[in-house]
Amino acid sequence: RGLGDVYKRQDRDFEKFSLSALKTLQELFIGKTGIFDHDAKSSGQTARIFHTELAEDSERKTSTGENYVCLKGCAYMVRTSANENLIKEIEGGIKKEVSISCSASVQKCSVCGANKRTKNCPHTKGKEYAGKTAYVILDKITDAYEWSFVAVPAQKNAGVTRKFYSESNLSLIHISEP
Repeated sequence: RGLGDVYKRQDRDFEKFSLSALKTLQELFIGKTGIFDHDAKSSGQTARIFHTELAEDSERKTSTGENYVCLKGCAYMVRTSANENLIKEIEGGIKKEVSISCSASVQKCSVCGANKRTKNCPHTKGKEYAGKTAYVILDKITDAYEWSFVAVPAQKNAGVTRKFYSESNLSLIHISEP
């Protein structure tokens, strides 16, 4: 799931996080590593999240008419010769899109309320039922695994904004909805 536009707006997979899930993810993502394409090899570790926050924008509404809320994370990266090209790609806006992986014990159907992890539900994500599009609300987050640079994130606008500090060998990456 993207680390940006995740509350009350379904993603490309017709899923979205509850506010409670975002609050849990806010805590769980501290210390999580940044990798590429959800490939869990330790050699792909590139950055680590050190701070997260929920940001609400009452001027911006979601597809369900509620205030927009996004989860933002700040990550650090040590500047080395090995990641010099990656930093240039981030600065140039080439490496921008991100996605997260986590586990949710509740996957609630937006139409009937069934937990799709424990109960069969006749509603298919993305299809309409009586004028209402079916999607899954992810809740009761049990773990957050990592965040990844990807080409196409599930959350369309999930990505990084950049702030780099030249006075040290650390680079700070803000992971959020731009």
